[in-house]
Amino acid sequence: MEELLKEILETLKQSKVNKVTFSIMEAAMYSGIGHEKIRELVNRPNTDFPYFKVGSRVAIDKRVFDEWLDKITLEHRKL
Repeated sequence: MEELLKEILETLKQSKVNKVTFSIMEAAMYSGIGHEKIRELVNRPNTDFPYFKVGSRVAIDKRVFDEWLDKITLEHRKL
């Protein structure tokens, strides 16, 4: 039973690594930025935050999000 649980956990970890988009909560966990701050960035007018919508769901492309994090780090921007 314990071996089966370990296998399930490993499979879940691998499936998360292969994702190319994040939800707001996943982006928050990935980056360490609070989910409320990410939601605020999404809702700002004329935001440069890298997101798109699928219906009413917010999706954040991991690759573009990484580039955005690099950019704001180089600019020493406050969020």
